[in-house]
Amino acid sequence: MPFFLSFKRNYLSFFFLLLLFSQTLLYPETPTILLSENHFQGHQRITKQIEIWEDKSGKFDFDWVRYHSKELPFQKGSSDYLNYGFSKSVFWIRLRLEKPLKIDPLFLLIKAHNIDYVSFYFSDAFGKVITKKTGHFVKMPDREFPHRNYLVSVPEDSYGKDVYIRIQSDISLQIAVDLVDLKNIHTIDYHEQWFYGLYFGCLGIIILYNLAIAFFVRDINYLFYIGYVFFFGLGQMSMLGFSGYFLFPNSRFFMRNGIPLFFSICMLFFVFFASSFLKLKDRLKIAYRFAHILAIAIILNVIFAATGEIYISAIVLSWLTSILSGFIMIVILWGFYKRIKSFYYFGAAFFILMASSVVYSILKITTFETNAFLEEMIFPIASLVDITLFSFALADRIQLLRLEKDNAIEQIVLHEKERQISKDLLVQALPKAVPYIPSLSIQIFIQPMKQVGGDFYEFYSPNSSELGTLVCDVSGHGIPASLVSAMGKVAFSTQKENIFSPKRVLEGMNRILYGNCTPEYLTASYVYLNTETSTWRFGRAGHPSGFLQRKTGEILTIHPQGKVIGTFPEIQIEEIDFPTKPGDRILLLTDGVPESFNSLDEMYGEERLLDFLKKNANLPGDLWVKELLSDLESFSGKGLKEWEDDITFILLDLK
Repeated sequence: MPFFLSFKRNYLSFFFLLLLFSQTLLYPETPTILLSENHFQGHQRITKQIEIWEDKSGKFDFDWVRYHSKELPFQKGSSDYLNYGFSKSVFWIRLRLEKPLKIDPLFLLIKAHNIDYVSFYFSDAFGKVITKKTGHFVKMPDREFPHRNYLVSVPEDSYGKDVYIRIQSDISLQIAVDLVDLKNIHTIDYHEQWFYGLYFGCLGIIILYNLAIAFFVRDINYLFYIGYVFFFGLGQMSMLGFSGYFLFPNSRFFMRNGIPLFFSICMLFFVFFASSFLKLKDRLKIAYRFAHILAIAIILNVIFAATGEIYISAIVLSWLTSILSGFIMIVILWGFYKRIKSFYYFGAAFFILMASSVVYSILKITTFETNAFLEEMIFPIASLVDITLFSFALADRIQLLRLEKDNAIEQIVLHEKERQISKDLLVQALPKAVPYIPSLSIQIFIQPMKQVGGDFYEFYSPNSSELGTLVCDVSGHGIPASLVSAMGKVAFSTQKENIFSPKRVLEGMNRILYGNCTPEYLTASYVYLNTETSTWRFGRAGHPSGFLQRKTGEILTIHPQGKVIGTFPEIQIEEIDFPTKPGDRILLLTDGVPESFNSLDEMYGEERLLDFLKKNANLPGDLWVKELLSDLESFSGKGLKEWEDDITFILLDLK
C-alpha cells in the first residue's frame, strides 16, 4: 500500500505520536543520574546533574510542585557549588537516581550549614511519598542523621523515581549536592573533623595563652582580643555547622541565629580592639569617632540577630564587614604614612583578614559562582594566620610596654633623686631658729608634699620688738622651684633696711628677681609687726589673704592688691596697716591650705577656714596647729603625706 494511503488511514495515530513527541520536547523527563559500578567511588558531586526551580512566591507545596513538575521551568545546575545569595525564595531541587545492583546503600548530602528548612521527598514503588526533614528548625537529635551538613539516606524503593528537595533559608544560600555511601561519609567526616579540630584547637590555645598574659599584664587590649577570638571561633563553628552538632544540638535559636549573632559580637570586640590597640583616641580622633558609630551599628545588629531578624542581620553583617574592612585599611595606611610601628603587625594581619572577609562577603551578598574552598577553607585559613599575627602584634606591644615600664622606673628613680635633692635644698635654706620677741608666740608649719615645691618663709628681727615675716610660694616643683626659692631668700636679704614697709620689700624683691627666675615666679605675703608701737602692716604679691583675729573673736580678712614677683619689670604693692592689741592673732599661709580637695572635688576654701578660726579662737598656738591639720585631713580624707600641694602657715599670737 502506498505510503500516503497508509498515512491517511493512520493519521490520527501519527498525530497522537507527534503530540507525545512534542510534549517530550517541551517537558522533558527528569534526567537520570547513572551510577556506574566501575566509576562510582562512593562519593560523587551531582550538583551539575540536578535540576533547580526557584519559587519566588514561596507558596507552593510538594503536591502542587509534583503535579505541575513538567510545566515548571526547572534548570540544570550550572556549577558544582550553587550561590543564590540572600533570597526569600524557596528552591526546589529535582533529581532521579538509577542504582546498579552491587552499590551499597547511598545517602544524599546537602553541603551547607545555614539552611532553615530542608525537606526531602522520596517516592516508593507504590507511589507513597517518604518525607525526611532537617535544617535549623529541626533539632539535631530529631534528624535522621545528626550531622553538620544535611544528610539523609536514599530509600531503596526510590531509585528510578523523581526525588524532590525543598530548600528555604533567611541566610545567604550556597549549596552543593553530593551522593555518598556510608564508608565515604565516615571518611569525609574523619578528615574534616581532624582538620577543623586542629583549627579550633589552635584558636583555643591562642585564647588560653593570651588569657594568661592578660592576667599578668592587665592590659585591656588582651581582653578585647580574647573576646574577638572567642566569638570568632563560635561564629566559625556556627558557620561550619559544628556548633549545632557539638555545642547546641537542642537549641534552634543558636543553630539558626548563631552565625550573625556570634560574628556581630566578634566584630564589636574587634572594633574595640583596633581602636584601643592603635590608640585612635589620641592619634586620630575622627577615626575614633567613626569607630564608635560602627560599634553602635554593630550593637543594633546584635539586637537584630538576638531577636530573630536573621535575614536583616545577616545582610547588615555582610555590609558592616565590608565597611569595617575599608575603614581599618584607611587607618592602617595612615599609620604606615606616619611610620608608627604598632600599625605594621596590625596591618599585615588585617590585610589577610580583610581580603578573605571581602571575598566571603561578596559571595554572600551576590550570586557569583563559588566553590568548596571559598565556602569552607579560605576563611578559617586566613583567620588563623590573621589571629596569629595579631598575637605577634600584642607580643610586640608587651615588649614596648616593658621598655616603657623600664623607662618609667628610671624616670621615677631620677625623679625621686631630684625630689630628695629639692627637699634637702629647701630644708637647709629654711631659718634654723625662730626670732625671740618677748610679747609674741610664733608657730610654724611647713610640709613639702609628693612633689617638692617652693614654699618657704623667712624672718628678720633687728631688735626685740620688730619682726618682718615673709611667706612665699614658688610656681612649679622640684629642683628649679628650690633654686628660685634660694634666689628669693637672697632677694629678701637685700631688703633689710625696708623691713618696716611691705610695699618696699616686695617691690624691691621683684626688681631683683625679674628676668632671673623665668619661667617660674613667686607669690608672697609680708608682715611687719612692732610690739612697742602695736603696729601691723601687711602686703601681698599674688598671694592668699592674711587674717587678723581680734581677742574679741572678730576676724579681718586682709587682701591688698599686688601682682606676682618675677614676671613684670615693675609691680605696685598695696600696703595696709592696723593697730594691734594683746591677744590678737595673725595667720599667714600659702594656697595649700584653702586649696585642699576632698573626694568630691570640693575645695576646703576660705569659708571653712574662717569657721575653723571662729571655733578655735581660744586654743593655744601649738594645739591650734594640730587641730587645723586634723581638720584638713578629715575634710580631704587623706593623710598628711598624701596631699598634692605643699602646706605652709605661720601663726603669730600677741601676748
